[in-house]
Amino acid sequence: MPLCLSLLLAGASGLGAFGDLSPDQIKLLKDPNGWDYSKMTDSGMRTEHACFDGKPHPDLCSGRLTLSTNGKFEQTVTIQGQAVPRHGTYTLEDDQLAFLDELETRDGPYTIEIDVQQKTLVMYTAAVRVELVLHKALLDKKPGEKKRKETK
Repeated sequence: MPLCLSLLLAGASGLGAFGDLSPDQIKLLKDPNGWDYSKMTDSGMRTEHACFDGKPHPDLCSGRLTLSTNGKFEQTVTIQGQAVPRHGTYTLEDDQLAFLDELETRDGPYTIEIDVQQKTLVMYTAAVRVELVLHKALLDKKPGEKKRKETK
């Protein structure tokens, strides 16, 4: 194979790794402050997780997922004061996100959708749907909520 064709194919495969996500989506995905879990549903049993039902329950539970630029992830879910940390590596191919944790348990791949304007991330498989909100977006909303409460 001619050298120029080899280089072209190598370059194309490198670009294809993020083919379905824009540079803005990738940048947002890897925000250093991470993503807060908002809602989880199990499509197979049509159930919604009591803690993650789309409304904040900071006294009962919280969860954050951080994806670093070097291919590592950290996740902490706290339920009734009990923190459950998880970490490892992740792979992103097109719009497919998969995790390999510290116990070498593979999770995914999940199809992901990122809304840059709304600052939301949805990860789903045929059986599970997870909705997250960019942590910074939640922090930005809190001062406005306080102001509205104070004016009432």
